[in-house]
Amino acid sequence: MMGTQMDCEEKQRLLKAYDEASSELSNSVTALRSHQGTTSQAEYEVLYRASRDAHIKAEQARVTFERHKQDHNC
Repeated sequence: MMGTQMDCEEKQRLLKAYDEASSELSNSVTALRSHQGTTSQAEYEVLYRASRDAHIKAEQARVTFERHKQDHNC
């Protein structure tokens, strides 16, 4: 076990990465929604792919964070 629940630096780092990835996802979805119907199909596809990629990144960050908590009991 890596110390107490309060001082696990890796958990804090992973939580920050998850928070940042979630913010990127939120921003990309906002951009996608705000440009819906106002851009070309090609531009919309670029925004859609960016939001899809941000979703994958956020989910990976969440899984990594949860796995760390489970593996290290923190």
